[in-house]
Amino acid sequence: MGSEKEHPSSNASNTTAAEIPLAFYHPSGRYRKVAVVAAIVVSVGSFFGSMVGEGEPNYDLLGYGAFGCCSLLNLAFIMQAVYHYKWIQYNEHHGLEGKNLKSNLVVAVFLAIFGLAILFGNLFSGY
Repeated sequence: MGSEKEHPSSNASNTTAAEIPLAFYHPSGRYRKVAVVAAIVVSVGSFFGSMVGEGEPNYDLLGYGAFGCCSLLNLAFIMQAVYHYKWIQYNEHHGLEGKNLKSNLVVAVFLAIFGLAILFGNLFSGY
């Protein structure tokens, strides 16, 4: 009986493992990617669509493509800003550091405002 060894118990309280948070995910990350792809499809589609035939309807189609592309890119910039804002909140909640998240947020907001100014300027100028 004296030769029996005591095995250490495997209690979770004895371990000193650090908690590893899950990877960040927010649906706006997917939406911004879809918006950029849709903007490219709209711009290329309207360009090639305007090449078919002649006359004023082709220029109108090209204008609709430009407005659609600009709108979708603005949506992508806004979704980028939302994505970075949520990522900053996630990092603050879990005590993590993110590289350049605040500067990326500022750039995304600036591009969204700049794009909206161009879009509304073209919309109200009768372009």
